Amino acid sequence: MTRAAIAVDAPATRDAAVVIAEAGGSAVDITVAAALAATLSEALLCSLGGSGFLMVQRPGRAAELIDGADVVPSGPRQAACSWQVELPYGDGVQLRAGPASVAVPGLLACLHTAWQRHGRLPWAELVAPALELARRGCPLGATTARWLALAALPLLARQPASRACFCRRDPVSGALRPLRQGEQLRLPGMAASLELIARQGAAALYGGELGEAWSQYLQARGGLVTRLDLARHRAVVRRPLQHRFAGFSLALNPPPARGGLALRRLLQAIEPGAEGGAMPGAAAPGQPLLDPLEALRRQIAAQLELRLWSAGLGVAASASTTQISVVTADGEAASLTLSNGYGAGITIPGTGIACNNSLGEPELNPGGFLRAPAGSRLPSNMSPCVASHGDGRLLALGSPGASRIPTALAQVWWQLAGAGQPPAQAIAAPRLHVGSGPDGAPLLLHEPGALDPLQPLTPERLRRFGLETVAQQAFAAPDMYFGGIKLAGRMADGALIALADPRRQGSVALTD
Repeated sequence: MTRAAIAVDAPATRDAAVVIAEAGGSAVDITVAAALAATLSEALLCSLGGSGFLMVQRPGRAAELIDGADVVPSGPRQAACSWQVELPYGDGVQLRAGPASVAVPGLLACLHTAWQRHGRLPWAELVAPALELARRGCPLGATTARWLALAALPLLARQPASRACFCRRDPVSGALRPLRQGEQLRLPGMAASLELIARQGAAALYGGELGEAWSQYLQARGGLVTRLDLARHRAVVRRPLQHRFAGFSLALNPPPARGGLALRRLLQAIEPGAEGGAMPGAAAPGQPLLDPLEALRRQIAAQLELRLWSAGLGVAASASTTQISVVTADGEAASLTLSNGYGAGITIPGTGIACNNSLGEPELNPGGFLRAPAGSRLPSNMSPCVASHGDGRLLALGSPGASRIPTALAQVWWQLAGAGQPPAQAIAAPRLHVGSGPDGAPLLLHEPGALDPLQPLTPERLRRFGLETVAQQAFAAPDMYFGGIKLAGRMADGALIALADPRRQGSVALTD
């Protein structure tokens, strides 16, 4: 038995993690099993056909980031076939889907590499909970159901294999509709795929039968992923960005991903007296480093600056993302953010695996569609974090939320480490995000209470905050638009905590 704190999205993902913790698995074992299960219990939010970034911390060893980004394939582009799709997400999203939008997926390589470096249990044992889900099916979760309500008919109903997985016919009218929350999700072929993966590991996709099925299906329909692209793919182990904040040492996602850089810029901007990440010292317990009004001013100013810095860099705005956070009592931590983008609308027949559309998202391709060189890794805002403190605290956290990932994490960190709030209150605190309106101008989006220190909103105060020309959009309640933090931690007294953001479905567990 491993004493562990586990924070995930769906109950079936949590249950898979608990099985491995009870079997004595390491933090990475628990995370890998949860991720494999999530490709079913949180289908479309993540996929074996998508990407992931995993931050790992073990006692006495430097933290490391395992990069499982999607990679640009090498297939001939003159015959590329993609679909123009508009989704009713936010103010409306226009993207490319279909065969030519699919990049070489990185998640399975990331998970298998992590297990090879940090696993304790046999690989097949980690696959077993997901395989059981694939064989019996699982009820569709709330978050996936919300996404299907938006994307099923305009995107997923185009291809028979995806339609069979995610849509149903009304028995009376015969009309096609999305699968609904609580209905049984079955992915034909997924059990056979997981059986291969249990025996062969990542080689099943990057060199075996699954890879052959992928390349043949996509290339026959104008896709770019070749068998050689899959065979060449490797997860990359990277040295994390390091940053100190209020006595914490944070390990952040390094380049070529953008999320960790963006998060570090936000934290540096709101630290009193900080230069290059150096803190002059932390406040006394329970005492904020800045008064609330100054903290708010710095947060808004930092986000306005970050918006300009991020323009044109190609930071991901994928809608379908999820987070797994695990900390064990013996001092291991793992934080995994994983995504399938908006999805290509394609499930490879006979495999049950849904494809990413990373080559079709405008934010991932700032130089234009199919312009990035073959073999390059696509950029991402995913920002899995591990933080440690000299008093013994160890935290693993991250969030879905596209461009809101760094801003959500920065605000939670400010509440936790800068304002001295307990973790649950830090996660629940109201958030804001500086995005872009339909005209491209700055748009300040905020939850109830996020601007309370500014009240009353006089013209003089708006000018001081640089907001006199910035449009605002107020949300009526806390909203999953602002992220969905999952935090697992060991506190200074050794107690374990597991917290899931109330803005999004969450499932937590403590094993002992």
